[in-house]
Amino acid sequence: MLEAARTLALLSALLLAASAAIWVTLRGPLLQRFDGSRASSDGPAELAMKTLVLAFGLSSVAAVLALFAWVVA
Repeated sequence: MLEAARTLALLSALLLAASAAIWVTLRGPLLQRFDGSRASSDGPAELAMKTLVLAFGLSSVAAVLALFAWVVA
């Protein structure tokens, strides 16, 4: 049980790092619109948000598993 919690926590940390890396790439060049204004691409921002939410969910499951293993042991 504790090993599963550690594995989920590691996966959550990797997803958090991936989310941060995606967010950093958002600082790239902005898209040029036909009217001359600039807009950012929503695709990478949405992917960063989804990986961040997934990392949060996995870390909360890992915390519950760790607490359960601590109480049972």
